[in-house]
Amino acid sequence: MANLTHYSGVTNRIAKTLRRMRNIEVWRAYWPMFALITVFVAAAVLGVFEQASDQTAAFAVLVFLAGLLITALRGLKRYRSVSRERAIEALDAQSELRPITSLQDRPARPGPDNSDLWRAHQKRVFESIRTLSVPRFGEVWRKLDPLYLRFLAPLVLVGLFVSAGLQGPARIVSAFSPDFGSLLGADRVRIEAWITPPDYTGRAPILFKPDQNDARVPAGSVMTIRVQAPSSPQLITRSAGDRLKQPFEATPDGAYEISASIAGDTRVSIHWWGERRAWSIFASPDDPPSAIFVEVPLLGENDRTEFSWSVSDDYGVASLSLALRPAGQDMEDDLVAIDLGAVFPTEAESEAALDLTRHRYAGLRVEARLIAADGAGQTGISDPHVFILPEKLLLQPLAKAIQDVRVTILREDAPFEAADQNEDGLVQDALFASATQRLEQASDGIRRAVIMLEAITYEAPRYFEDILIYSGLRSAQHQLSVASSLEEAKALEPLLWGLALRAEYGTAADALAALQAARAALEEALRDGASEEEIRRLMEAFKDAAQNYLAARMAEALANGLEAPPSDMDSAQRGGSSMGGQDFADMLDALEDLTETGATDQARQLLADITNMLENLEFQQGQGSGQGLPGLPGEAGEDGEDLPEDERELSDTMRELSELLRQQRELNDETLAQQRGEGGQQTGPGGLGEGRENGEGFEDLPDWMDGEGGPSLAERQQRLGDLVEELARRQGEGGQAFGEDEDGASGLLDEDILEAIERAQRRAGRALEDGNEGRALRSQEQATRQLRELAEGLAEALDALRLERLGEAQDGQRGSADPFGRSSTGGIDDSNSVDIPDQIERQRARDILDELRRRFGETPSEDERDYLERLLDRF
Repeated sequence: MANLTHYSGVTNRIAKTLRRMRNIEVWRAYWPMFALITVFVAAAVLGVFEQASDQTAAFAVLVFLAGLLITALRGLKRYRSVSRERAIEALDAQSELRPITSLQDRPARPGPDNSDLWRAHQKRVFESIRTLSVPRFGEVWRKLDPLYLRFLAPLVLVGLFVSAGLQGPARIVSAFSPDFGSLLGADRVRIEAWITPPDYTGRAPILFKPDQNDARVPAGSVMTIRVQAPSSPQLITRSAGDRLKQPFEATPDGAYEISASIAGDTRVSIHWWGERRAWSIFASPDDPPSAIFVEVPLLGENDRTEFSWSVSDDYGVASLSLALRPAGQDMEDDLVAIDLGAVFPTEAESEAALDLTRHRYAGLRVEARLIAADGAGQTGISDPHVFILPEKLLLQPLAKAIQDVRVTILREDAPFEAADQNEDGLVQDALFASATQRLEQASDGIRRAVIMLEAITYEAPRYFEDILIYSGLRSAQHQLSVASSLEEAKALEPLLWGLALRAEYGTAADALAALQAARAALEEALRDGASEEEIRRLMEAFKDAAQNYLAARMAEALANGLEAPPSDMDSAQRGGSSMGGQDFADMLDALEDLTETGATDQARQLLADITNMLENLEFQQGQGSGQGLPGLPGEAGEDGEDLPEDERELSDTMRELSELLRQQRELNDETLAQQRGEGGQQTGPGGLGEGRENGEGFEDLPDWMDGEGGPSLAERQQRLGDLVEELARRQGEGGQAFGEDEDGASGLLDEDILEAIERAQRRAGRALEDGNEGRALRSQEQATRQLRELAEGLAEALDALRLERLGEAQDGQRGSADPFGRSSTGGIDDSNSVDIPDQIERQRARDILDELRRRFGETPSEDERDYLERLLDRF
């Protein structure tokens, strides 16, 4: 056969013919598949699938794929391959010579005689090939595609894509990725997700809304996802380039749940036959806390270590400690907790006065640092400060010796050596002597302490006056000798500390320890929100400890030569309420009221102040007047007749204003009760007649103020305005209440303020007559506020007068203070004063608490009971 490649153009024509013939065969076999694709793509570009429901779109895609598979298989079956010979035959059909086939012929009898004839034949065939053209198969196409769909379909698709613009490709992608899960019950899938920040952040949990796809949370938060689905879904998290798949766990109620920790920026998605929900979670890093010494530790009063500190943290400081170690030594820190004063404060600055005289490093040069820790366990450390840690000042030789033994044990860090196995001790009739030889395994410090105790108790009758101290030391010696570990040896510290204090101070040290323990227990209960019964029991224990401590201190004072024991000493020892002065009894009553009404912060502050006052208590010679404990504020006051005229008049005016303020407050409460429909007015005891005997200038109060006759609230409000008007008239006649006094100084009562108070009271009375309690309450509150401000101004002026008079009488000793931290001149020291709520405020708090409890027990409404229970919890 001839090589057709030698003939120019023949091979190219054969290839084109072959390609056209194959197109015909492809169209003949696969035109149903092409038509199906065209229809689907056109519907997708037109947005039909976007408008259809998820189930319809998914079903349509499945139908399309099934149809595509069927038509493809049918086309494969119908397709007939086209050979090169068929293409040559189609070309040869254009000439009778069949030139391409003829070119492949060879002479049957080649020879010189017929060579010319053969060349002439080839020339004729070659000329015939030049006339051949690639057939178009028009007739075949007209029969196979009479509607020209092979041209119209692409044109239609191009037009649809042009009209759809940029949405066309997206619609195609969306159409080919339907939600197949919708056919399997995806509409029944319910997803709930929430994030719980770490407890220490104080942040509330975040519940994701249906349209919420991102959130910023603290690092370390936990994301919880709950899914209700026909089968278990899958959680996929992507964080820092890592991709993690996690299966859900089934819950007893038929749902599926999973939790994931958010350490950094994370994309969280739920997959169940496709992605059901996804969130982008951004994690805010948790910075470590910071702690600094505002003022470095110094030796303060009563051998306390005083310093100022400041801490801060983005989510709140969980704890603050003072770390101590011997200066210049690489040892583990001893941590002393510092009260932050609040729960997880983000910023706090305060002062601390710590009694570290009991610390094992007391008396040594130490390196101190502040260590603040947040809820995540991160710490912030301050710069170190080196100072000498104060130690307990002991003057008695025996107490010093006991203290030396104590610190010798505490400063020992070397562990005991392991005891040798005594095999012979397991033999019958053998002596098991290892228990009596434990001191041989002890460290040098423990052995030295045993020798010191033995030396202290040697020839005890010659210098031991207290048999309890001797017994305690001998007991400590024996316990130390048989201790099997360093922990057992150091467990003797409380015993040795108590013996040292007893040797130094006597029995008052025990009473002080009991007082401090009672205070610590009550403070812890208040801080941790203990039950009412527990707080009440601890409050009684603290009062008993305070009484016992006062009695012990008095006994010490008498033993040291105090001349005149107070007349109420017996009652104090019997546990009476006097306890050495009405002021102190009032403080204890106020503390009890604060604990009952839930004012824990104020109660803790007052508790610390009372304890500090008792610890600083000093008894003085020659002051036993029978009116209270020496050195304590007594009940006796100055005789009003001995006061200067201006001070006495000012005191009388102050009492009148206080009585008016009390009466106005009671009217406010009754008006509010009437507005709420909670009953009528309150007269009689506790009404406007109460306290009549204490208010000078009100001796002629009418009978209606004693609760008889039952006047209306409007009448009582108007008559209270009459009293204010009378007060203004009497003060005006006195000439010293308004305007300017003889020295040209401003007066103490402002006429305009009194007139404004009276006008407000008159308006309140008229509003009550009209039945408008709301307007009456606003006017009453204005009158109450102005009365209170006026009374506070008079109180400050009265304090100034007393300070001036008593300061001159005491030859300029204004800075002195009594054992309770108050100025002995009668003035007010803002740095040491204790803010004790007055009796009226405490009684009002108790009344509110009782009313809440009553309503909680009577109301049938569950919602109201829940609300009242939350209020009681806050109390």
